[in-house]
Amino acid sequence: MTLRLMLADDHATFREALCLFLELQPDIRVVAEVADGHGVLREFARSQPDVVCMDVNMQGFSGIEATRELLRQHADARVIGLSAHVELRRVAEMFSAGARGYVIKGSPGADLLAAVRAVGRGEVYLSPELGIASVADLARYATPPG
Repeated sequence: MTLRLMLADDHATFREALCLFLELQPDIRVVAEVADGHGVLREFARSQPDVVCMDVNMQGFSGIEATRELLRQHADARVIGLSAHVELRRVAEMFSAGARGYVIKGSPGADLLAAVRAVGRGEVYLSPELGIASVADLARYATPPG
């Protein structure tokens, strides 16, 4: 089975390099590339990806906000958060918004591939660099509602 993937990142060079890397995989096909959260919402229904790789810190409409809204509109969407930073509060926010995976941008490519495949199967994936064994461990980093 080929996994259909959407890439959302506001850095064009990073997004294009990631696309080239992912397209080398026989089981992954990039069906959409967007530069912001609004693009995710516009393109999701048209491209029908199995997995969305979402930059957490996009300008304007953040990846966290876009994930929350995407899942409000498409409850079956599967999102992986991507970030250059290891801020466990942000990881917790991304999972609270509905993400099913989280990968650090500086991780080896194999880490992203493992995340895409795991989330594509309906599993949860946490980058080993986070030092967290499970999503339940993120609870202590979550910002209390206020």
